[in-house]
Amino acid sequence: MVVAALPPPVLEVYYSPTCVPCRLELAVLGEIVRKDGAAVRIVVLDQIARARGDISAIPALRTRAALSPPSALAPRKALLAAGDGDGILPYARSLSGSGKPCASWRGGLTLLRARALLAACRINAPSSRRS
Repeated sequence: MVVAALPPPVLEVYYSPTCVPCRLELAVLGEIVRKDGAAVRIVVLDQIARARGDISAIPALRTRAALSPPSALAPRKALLAAGDGDGILPYARSLSGSGKPCASWRGGLTLLRARALLAACRINAPSSRRS
């Protein structure tokens, strides 16, 4: 049996510099990037200059995390559109290689929770078999 190689899942985290739990999560994101080589995308909801400063303070994120600029939507509407039913931070989700959401989490992100979000994409990934 051969399993088709898929792009790695992405941990997508919604971020605002005014959200204290979000700022605390940056260390966790840096650790999962550094230790696991995880792909991380940080979606900045507001205050892009301040957010860039916060993120660049974490060496692993500065060099290996993708930063998405604020959307045209207001922060709450952007969170609702991403699947956060309450539209409040902190919020994270994992995306498959095709961009489909696999799992989400609202609340403080720990290293174990981040790994579980990424594992949800790997567990639910379709496989291709050859005989």
